[in-house]
Amino acid sequence: MPRTAQTSHDTHALAPRRGGGGWIKALIVALVIAGLIAAAALWAVHKLGHISIFQSSGCTASSSAGSMSLDLEQAKNASTIAAVGVSMNVPPFGIEVALATARQESKLHNLNYGDRDSVGLFQQRPSQGWGTQAQILNPVYSTTKFYQALLNVSGWQSMTLTAAAQKVQNSGSPTAYAQWEQFATVLSGVFTGSAGAGLGCTLDGPTFPAQSKGSGALLTARGQAVVNELRAEFGSANVGKIDGIAADGHSFGLAAPASVSGAAATTREWAYANWAAAQAETMGITQVSYGGKTWSASDGASGWKADSSAAANAGSVHIALAS
Repeated sequence: MPRTAQTSHDTHALAPRRGGGGWIKALIVALVIAGLIAAAALWAVHKLGHISIFQSSGCTASSSAGSMSLDLEQAKNASTIAAVGVSMNVPPFGIEVALATARQESKLHNLNYGDRDSVGLFQQRPSQGWGTQAQILNPVYSTTKFYQALLNVSGWQSMTLTAAAQKVQNSGSPTAYAQWEQFATVLSGVFTGSAGAGLGCTLDGPTFPAQSKGSGALLTARGQAVVNELRAEFGSANVGKIDGIAADGHSFGLAAPASVSGAAATTREWAYANWAAAQAETMGITQVSYGGKTWSASDGASGWKADSSAAANAGSVHIALAS
């Protein structure tokens, strides 16, 4: 009968098969192996965690005012804003105003878009006379224009940070800049050099093509590009003698100009040193040494480490580049 036939079929289907437990054994073995692999991976992370492949890229800026986290682009742009401030003899408070403004307007990213025709670090508008879009997207140009506008504000140094920023920006959120005051104070201290060895950066592991110096050149093209950018951002008058150039052109020394001496020279040279660490990702800088300390791209998250080498104690900032 149909019902009996169905029952008989079901009973046969549920009957155990000879050797049917083999898949269970295989599963157990697989789980044990997976567990061993996971344990080994955890051990490796614990033991090798200082290696950059186990860390996300980014920077930490630290001064007596606190510590702030930045991505690599933010660190690079912050170092440029401070350097341009140094080139224009802007007081530290003015550099703080600029850094807080850029953090609020663009998160310290050089944006090629914004509200209406706003672009760049400060979201300046070509239609409002700040320059062409291409000009504004040049961080040195846009920062220079910001400082020029700030320095033209009567009494700006006696204003609050957010009031001074608003005088330049004419924002619809005039008090928004105040939230970035501590952030700006820390970054200003690091990138003007007053905080000393204040920057640690983990890079994305960039690679650069091999270079040899050209005939008659002292530096490789990469090294010369770093020198040129230093002079463009800090101003040629604010960058001292380039010396200690290696025979292969892959490293050089950099001192404050002769017009700056004592503690001011040390501060200026720390500004160069932290700038170089912040620019390392894009410029192929592998090591920076100064004041008995060294920052290395291969262990950048550790920041500035004590170093007794001649390069670290040479009395000038020593910059080495990818070869």
